[in-house]
Amino acid sequence: MRRNIRLKTKSAPKPSKDTYFFFIKDQGTGAAKVFVILLKLAEIALTTIYALVVGIIAPLSAVYGLDSDIDYSTSAWVWFASSILYIIGLFFSVGGKSKIAAVIHCVAAAGTLVTYSVYKKLLAAHDVNPPTELFMPCLFITAISAAIMLILNIPEWVRRHDEKLNEKAPSILEDRGKK
Repeated sequence: MRRNIRLKTKSAPKPSKDTYFFFIKDQGTGAAKVFVILLKLAEIALTTIYALVVGIIAPLSAVYGLDSDIDYSTSAWVWFASSILYIIGLFFSVGGKSKIAAVIHCVAAAGTLVTYSVYKKLLAAHDVNPPTELFMPCLFITAISAAIMLILNIPEWVRRHDEKLNEKAPSILEDRGKK
């Protein structure tokens, strides 16, 4: 009663030796590929240091363990949320979604600037400088993300613009000959 069912096996295509992808395929071509890979490595390192380690530990210690006469809570939670956004943006960048990563990092940069302005106002009364060396390097992560997005997308934008310019315009003279 039992039938022998033979399943077809399909083997995955073997990648060619000349293709190397750092995580994903959206790496550009030529020298841009190497530059984008180096920028992504720098973005990974900076996000690990300033968003993951410092961006999570420092705001939590500011809220729960520092001077009790200064209320750090609002700015520290904005700093914490911005750090989480930088980490999420890193995953999109590594996943090949450079436009989405750039947008997320721009929102996180706005949070970083809000954190800076709040800390500056909060600590001015106590003659203490805000800890800018802890959260302002995150703006460099935004710059790296924007550079990656531009390097990967400008050639495509130029190609589309050239195609639009080279489109053949409809001719009025051709319509007269048909009548």
